Amino acid sequence: MGGDAPVKARYEAVFKFAKKNPMIDVLVYVAAPFAQQLKEQAHRLPDNWVTEVCASQIMMSESPLAALRNKQDSSLSLSVKALQEQRADAILSAGNTGALVAFSKHWLKPISPIERPALATVLPGKPKPTLLLDVGASLEYRAEDFLNLAELGAQMAPRLITGLDNPEVALLNVGTEHIKGHDTIQQADRLLQQSAINYTGFCEGSDLFNGKYDVICCDGFVGNITLKACEGLIKNLQSNNPRLNWRRWIPGFKAVNLNPSQYNGALLLGLDGLVVKSHGHSDSEAYYHALQRTADYVSTFKPKNK
Repeated sequence: MGGDAPVKARYEAVFKFAKKNPMIDVLVYVAAPFAQQLKEQAHRLPDNWVTEVCASQIMMSESPLAALRNKQDSSLSLSVKALQEQRADAILSAGNTGALVAFSKHWLKPISPIERPALATVLPGKPKPTLLLDVGASLEYRAEDFLNLAELGAQMAPRLITGLDNPEVALLNVGTEHIKGHDTIQQADRLLQQSAINYTGFCEGSDLFNGKYDVICCDGFVGNITLKACEGLIKNLQSNNPRLNWRRWIPGFKAVNLNPSQYNGALLLGLDGLVVKSHGHSDSEAYYHALQRTADYVSTFKPKNK
């Protein structure tokens, strides 16, 4: 139950989700201090709520490597372990992203030949959405990592976006010309041109929401900044500030639902388990939507007879 926002926001979201979905068992991994508060609320918790008390917790500023070495009894570690032991179908965390990725790689198996898992999110767009990855799992990429990332995106996009058959894949860059970008992105471009992927070349930030590409790939450093910049812009446009007259600025703004809260929950791809990362600052509404999205991922990826 870690995160940047007060734990009360996530508690309210989980409580609401458990109440509305009585057929789904919700395992809630918490550190001892919050467990005492839950104990006091035990009389009102729904029957499908199961509390797991953990000995330690990982702070948002903590080193992922230090957490991996010293805090395998934390809520983050034990929740991923429950996934590995098949006691859970998926996990959702708003906690330390680096630690979440580290424990996921520790407890879960990689999907060959993927060496680096990637966080992916579906961006709303018109006329169609776009799968963006990596949005924060790995900050630095080699050229061959971009190739693996593109293969992963092309493989997963048809399962996350309706109507895709042979997804068009692009690399996010500072320009569309093949001479643009640093050496690594240019090397990746050459590798992708020689691959069997339906690779269309470079794209720019202006292509994120126009539906021109099915999959857009970037390293986690660029992807995380890109995603948060988009979220910040939309929140400002949706504010009550009279100076932000977005209805006049952006014709057809309502045609696509751009509320960031409703798209909370990035899926960690490349491992043999469903791990979902919520924004650390998520309020109750955003975390509730992330829970719903996690349940949707289970329906999409898990066998129907499980």
